[in-house]
Amino acid sequence: MSAIRIVPYDRARHGDGPWRVISAVFDEYGFPFAESDYDADVLDPAAHYDGQTGWFAVAEAADGRVVGCVGVTDEGEGLFELHRLYVLAEGRRGGTGSALVRWVLETARSRGARRMVLFSDIHFEDAHRLYERFGFHRFRFRYAPDPWESREWGFELDMRASGERR
Repeated sequence: MSAIRIVPYDRARHGDGPWRVISAVFDEYGFPFAESDYDADVLDPAAHYDGQTGWFAVAEAADGRVVGCVGVTDEGEGLFELHRLYVLAEGRRGGTGSALVRWVLETARSRGARRMVLFSDIHFEDAHRLYERFGFHRFRFRYAPDPWESREWGFELDMRASGERR
């Protein structure tokens, strides 16, 4: 895949691109997606990631298509949470996921983050390796608060001692 850019989500420019990316990834893994308003935050990222306590970005291909997305929220007291990191199959293994994670970490650090958490379906093993390269550690298992009670690993990162590893 050619060069990508990580940019803040803009409804006029990106439309339903994040929803399409996540829907495609869920289809790839055989997971249901568009049920019970579980997709509301990616249908209207600006309403859920307000630029004050939450931020949302997309990975754009050279032709402007959305090929990945990610969100981050300030949970208070220095705790931030990474949400919705998804990359189309065509954009994987080329640095798109890493660029999105770096964007989240930079966004959170600039706002005083001390700790980052995320939750990821147990099937997304490639993503788990990506998180671990950035210094995240598994800290718990949970049944997700989604309509399907997906099984997820929780990952955490001490933002004061983090850095990408190769």
